Amino acid sequence: MNMIQRASRLALPLFSLIALAACGGSSDEKAEEGFNQGYVQFYNGAANSANSALTVDEKAAGSATFGDASNMFTVEPGSYKYQLKNATSSALIKEADITLNKGEKTLLLMAGDAANPSMLTLTHKREEKFDDQFRVFVANVSANYDKVDLYTAAETDDFSKATLLESVATKTITSTGKMLKRGKYKLFLTAAGSTTPFFEAVAYNFQYTTSYVLVVRDKLGPMQQQVSLDIVGNSSTVEALEHRLAKGQVRIYNSLDNQQGQIAINNLPVADLVQDTLTDYIQLDKNDYSIAVLNENNQLLLNNVLLTINAGQSKSVLLFRDAEQKVGLLNFIEKNLPQIHEHEINVANLVPDFKNLHFYFVRQNETIESAKFHVKALEFKKYASLTLPKDFYSISLVQVADNGTISLLDKTPTLQLDAGKNYILAAEPSATAPSGYKITLVK
Repeated sequence: MNMIQRASRLALPLFSLIALAACGGSSDEKAEEGFNQGYVQFYNGAANSANSALTVDEKAAGSATFGDASNMFTVEPGSYKYQLKNATSSALIKEADITLNKGEKTLLLMAGDAANPSMLTLTHKREEKFDDQFRVFVANVSANYDKVDLYTAAETDDFSKATLLESVATKTITSTGKMLKRGKYKLFLTAAGSTTPFFEAVAYNFQYTTSYVLVVRDKLGPMQQQVSLDIVGNSSTVEALEHRLAKGQVRIYNSLDNQQGQIAINNLPVADLVQDTLTDYIQLDKNDYSIAVLNENNQLLLNNVLLTINAGQSKSVLLFRDAEQKVGLLNFIEKNLPQIHEHEINVANLVPDFKNLHFYFVRQNETIESAKFHVKALEFKKYASLTLPKDFYSISLVQVADNGTISLLDKTPTLQLDAGKNYILAAEPSATAPSGYKITLVK
């Protein structure tokens, strides 16, 4: 299973001062100074792009998926050729010349269609003394908003007291930064010229005397039609701010065999119980909810199970029976990913009869033994996420007994996952399957 670890800030000894260029900020309040190299960073704002890798002078300079940034790369000042390539296939996306001057940072921001992207370039000096201030640049890579206005307000103020900071057209980035005093600010977005915000972020703490780039981008995956405001600093850690009043959503998968009834949220019916069926998304406000499952006689099979929905959040809920035939549920957050060049699939074990199960995603030139992508030893009532490159797969469900006997419980035909879909793969008991167990793939 692929896992991404976010870099944490480390305290560095004095003799490693130059390495500070690759860090996201410093807890000390002094202005950045003493930068004698050239610096370059890549932000991926192209929604239909794959994980994209940057090279400078044929040297690896980091990579980024949609909505993420590479680490800042340090080079000797000079003129170079940079290339952006698909990190998996090495297909060329873009190449151009770039000049990296002493003490200057260049941010390369990819926007638009990845097949022919727009490259936005921001270059600024790093050695200015900010005196308890920070600098803000703004970029707009949204396809839904041709032009946006960005407002700021004090932590305790509302929009009526907000100040217009920038107006930014799509596929553009401001070249002159605005200076603000360090501290916490609310951030608002409106359509150009409007006085009604469609986005309001909770107060964000701009705590470092450094430069920030605020990127307006569309959200993809299960929460389309919403936007995020990404905050890009000097590291690969991008903080995605959500609209604090944005709706969330949930969808529910029912693995209960031969069970009629209803699913209720806060005592209101939202869906009928249909075996092996995934409901449509149910829109919910940010809040805490209770989920109940009732049989055809309105008797409770499951009651008052907590479901928390945060602003802009999408969740899936899976219903199952345990070894005593009592109904339970498993829930997890779905990521807002494009799901085009690769899929993040959520894999769940709803079988109570074994200690754990193994899932293998077998490509046409592989067997279970050689399969590169798998989820192993997944316990009952647990789930795991796995990122699969676009390809054809046959999915196998395997159980290993205590004596080492390996059983193939189920296997799908070879298939390709549909672009733009969020998949759930569940192992569950089955009265009709030869082994008594099956794997179900829903989207």
